[in-house]
Amino acid sequence: MGRPPLRPPAPPAASATVPPAPDVLRALGEVLAPLVRLLLASGVDYTRLTAELKPVFIEQARAELQRHGQRETDSAVSVLSGVHRKDVRAWREGGLGSRIAQEISPSSQLFARWLSSPSLCDEQGRPRALPRMGADNSFESLARSVTQDVHPFTLLGELLRLGLVQVREVDAQDWVEPNPDGFVPAPGSRELVELFGANMADHANTAVANLLGQRPRMEQSVFASGLSPESATQLGELARTLWMQARRQMISEASRMYEADRGRADARHRMRFGAYYWAQEQDEPPPAGPAGGQGDPS
Repeated sequence: MGRPPLRPPAPPAASATVPPAPDVLRALGEVLAPLVRLLLASGVDYTRLTAELKPVFIEQARAELQRHGQRETDSAVSVLSGVHRKDVRAWREGGLGSRIAQEISPSSQLFARWLSSPSLCDEQGRPRALPRMGADNSFESLARSVTQDVHPFTLLGELLRLGLVQVREVDAQDWVEPNPDGFVPAPGSRELVELFGANMADHANTAVANLLGQRPRMEQSVFASGLSPESATQLGELARTLWMQARRQMISEASRMYEADRGRADARHRMRFGAYYWAQEQDEPPPAGPAGGQGDPS
């Protein structure tokens, strides 16, 4: 007696939260336009991009199959992703796995602690300049409070390289001053590229989770049109001021919670909180109307 035929997998429950493909592609066209501009400026053409996209589609297809409890065979991954089965097999045999999140570097931990320690900040909560050497309230003592494995001089060199601090001499003593704008890597640097990828990925994760009806996450913006160049510039300065205030408070709370959670078995979550501001001249006259807002679904 022959083996009974395989039963087809049950289709996933219909969900009104999944947007139609044409609408998604139309929206992605707007998202991808500045990214393609970056790719072309960096010498990456369409052919090279599609080669880099293959493993991304494979990884996400595998994750989607897992979410629905289906077997992640080469054929199933190929059908869902559109990537040829031989490429899926080559990817699997190559032993490529999920990307591993990097731990926060000692230099980033040091700068965060500097911003969140009341004794190292002025009355407005801004980090103040520190003497380079000294047992208390100095850059040296701050560095040693973060790690005993990296010498303070090495950490200082890394912060200087990243543009986070500068050193000036006053009365024959070196003082370390924080960059008031925080982490501002040089244009085109590897650090800025890494920040770009991390920020864009987490923003996209938030927006996609909301589109797919997952647990609501904060994603808000305020927009306005019909502004003069001077008004756009002033609003940009206001955005920077508001961000600095929110940034200091978030760093302070995140640092406190990190210390409280250290050593817990379930302390495996990460977070990212950000802001952006963009202004440009419109090609066509904008519709009449004041500023509007976009709220998160929570």
